[in-house]
Amino acid sequence: MKNKTLFWLSKIFILLSVFLFVNGCKQEEQIATNQIKIGVMLGFSGTGSQNAIETKAALDICVEDVNAYIQRNGLDAKVELYYEDTKSDTTEAKMKARTLIEKGVSLIIGPYTSSEAKAVKSIVNASDVLLVSHSAVSTTLAIPDDNLLRFVPCDTYQAEAVNAMFTADTIEAIIPVVRNDLWSNSLIEATISDFGNHGGIIVSPQSFEPGTTDFSSLVTTLKSTIAEASALYGNDKIAVYLISYSDGTGFLEAMGNVGLTENIRVYGASAFAQSTALTDNEPAAEFAVEAKLQCPVFGFDEAASNIYEPIQARISNEIGSKASIYALAAYDILWTTVMTSLTQKQQPDFESFKAHFIETAGDYYGATGRTELDENGDRKHVFYDFWTIKKENDAYLWQLSAKYNTTDQLLRRF
Repeated sequence: MKNKTLFWLSKIFILLSVFLFVNGCKQEEQIATNQIKIGVMLGFSGTGSQNAIETKAALDICVEDVNAYIQRNGLDAKVELYYEDTKSDTTEAKMKARTLIEKGVSLIIGPYTSSEAKAVKSIVNASDVLLVSHSAVSTTLAIPDDNLLRFVPCDTYQAEAVNAMFTADTIEAIIPVVRNDLWSNSLIEATISDFGNHGGIIVSPQSFEPGTTDFSSLVTTLKSTIAEASALYGNDKIAVYLISYSDGTGFLEAMGNVGLTENIRVYGASAFAQSTALTDNEPAAEFAVEAKLQCPVFGFDEAASNIYEPIQARISNEIGSKASIYALAAYDILWTTVMTSLTQKQQPDFESFKAHFIETAGDYYGATGRTELDENGDRKHVFYDFWTIKKENDAYLWQLSAKYNTTDQLLRRF
């Protein structure tokens, strides 16, 4: 009986030893795994909703690509994305930034708007977390040595691009219509400065508040302003310059409703380019065709087409349409973050991580081309695409009409 008891005790000891050994290996494996925690702030509701849909699709695809790379190379790493909805609101963005920081992320992708980025910047600066925006382009955010980096260009480049189009179209006077927010106000300031330096004339700027849906009083005032400007400079020498998000659709519809359709040129800005809200609104889209609407937006590097076209096809399969370049900028941010983490020692201090991220971005060439950053941490190499509305078979479509290269300052029409 004693021998039998010893036998079973020895069996239990062996089994327990095996269990502890295996469990210990699993714990070591979990500890050894390089967990790359990345936060993502997108506005799934509000003005950023369209961007949120396409950007999430791009990032989810990027996670697939990153994981395939990690597995293919036998690397000990795991990528974790934490999505938070800012509701396109600055107060909400602050709350969600704190939530992500509490989860232990070292980098946050986003947010969409410049106002949100400005609101969040002080939080990440105080927390040693890197904020890398895929779409915030306000000139007010071009500050060196802070924790905000941007894989998009500062809007001084957009001002340069739209002024190149004004010159090409022999526009001598513009009537600005501007959404009253941080991004819009900084863009119009940069545009007016460039336009004025080249002899352009600014006529009676108008503004509207975020959330505006009734533009009737604004366009009534605008109609008389256009009549006065036409008398002074000629109808073919003036243009309305609209800086808006998708809410510009309501403005264009209102312009058509009051009869502002006689050879009035309208130019838009990057946040309105390729807006589905416009193509889905027949009266507004029809007016856009008549007004020969042109909207510049940070554009693709044609040399990177072999990279971005397959990604675009995959995004289209997911959401039913191609994504803007901002979504693919987020794709490039995620890849750069992963490559930074995989090529740096475990648990680096923040300044080392930030410096290595900037260095990695300088060497990276992805879906949006070269991602090298300038002294302010903003994208350095820039193309701008101009998009216009065309009607084909009773449908309204955005069509690429021109490309501007800030390096050689040449505008090329298609």
